[in-house]
Amino acid sequence: MGEWLRFYVPVALVWAVVLAQLVRFRRPTGANAMTWVVLCAIAVLLTVQAPYGYRMAGALTGVPNIGRLIDHAGMLVAGWGAHNMLLRVNYPGATRKSLRYGLWVAAAFAVMCACFAFTDAPVDDVRFAARYATTPGVLEYWLAYLAGLLPPVVQTTRLAVRYAAMTTDPALRVGLRMIAAGTVCMVVYHVHKAVFFAAHRFGLVYPKALSTPLDRYPVFGAAVLVLIGVALPAWRNVARAVDWVRNYRTYQRLRPLWLDLCRTSPHIVLVPPRPRWVELFDVRDLNLRVYRRVVEVRDGRLALRPHLDPEVIATAEAEATRAGLVGREFDAFVEAITLTSALRAAEAGAPSPAAHSPVPTPGGRDLDSDIAFLTDVAIAYRHVRRKPPPRPVERGVW
Repeated sequence: MGEWLRFYVPVALVWAVVLAQLVRFRRPTGANAMTWVVLCAIAVLLTVQAPYGYRMAGALTGVPNIGRLIDHAGMLVAGWGAHNMLLRVNYPGATRKSLRYGLWVAAAFAVMCACFAFTDAPVDDVRFAARYATTPGVLEYWLAYLAGLLPPVVQTTRLAVRYAAMTTDPALRVGLRMIAAGTVCMVVYHVHKAVFFAAHRFGLVYPKALSTPLDRYPVFGAAVLVLIGVALPAWRNVARAVDWVRNYRTYQRLRPLWLDLCRTSPHIVLVPPRPRWVELFDVRDLNLRVYRRVVEVRDGRLALRPHLDPEVIATAEAEATRAGLVGREFDAFVEAITLTSALRAAEAGAPSPAAHSPVPTPGGRDLDSDIAFLTDVAIAYRHVRRKPPPRPVERGVW
């Protein structure tokens, strides 16, 4: 189960991110293009690292262990792409420097291909290092791979740490630090493998207690950290979408209470109420419209002050206590009954309560908490307004 999680969960995760990016950017351009390069390279290398993908690559091409070469090619491209992406943020001569690193990576890959072609590794084995650690050509292959990978990866780490300290965007800062941590894991793993191959090649002892965890965890950690780090800034749009949905629901939930307050006190609204179907399909400026609706609800309550009856509040509190309500639910329920009674009294032209006294105004401590409170009031109001008027506490409650 542990092996399955280590190999296939990252594969599923990276392809999910790639598909999400595909939906979002059908024609990637500019900075998004490098994000695509990195994500696709990571997706390919993680796919062929998994046992099933490794065997499938060998079966489709007829070349034993071609999955290892594809894996390392993907790592080289991902390292170069991440470096290129950060260079283009704020670096003079980024194109020229990126091209220079690209040529270096291409030269290293050419040497890797030559070593791979001349290495005698006829058995397609996902545990390539364990089987062929002492085979001539493997150490040379790995040193060429390390030479191509380290320069862009080390520079990526340096730039990620530097830009993370400079940016004021929390999502970007966390993403850059995750990329830096992932590249450190990557360097640790690849240096470890170089030492491992050298030790086996020259008959030295490499401690298994050190080799086993370094084989298992750094690659997994690097892939997940870099993947999330690259995708994290784009995921801010998910938070924006969640906020939009929340504002839309709040705006619609406030409507019944707001509409009744408007009918009783038309002067509280800046724009007269529109038909329900218009509000359902008008999704513009929801932040501003929710704010304005909350202010108008508060103004409507102020206009109802002469009809806020302390006896009704006492009755509502007794009912809420019997129902087991506490905290904000308690206050929202009481406020809904209080406003229902006041609206009925205002519509009927009833006089103010004989023993009129100031009534406290419940609500939140800031705008967000007040919006949440009034939303609860509006939800409760939809139910209690259908009930008959409350009776005094001495005679029971409704």
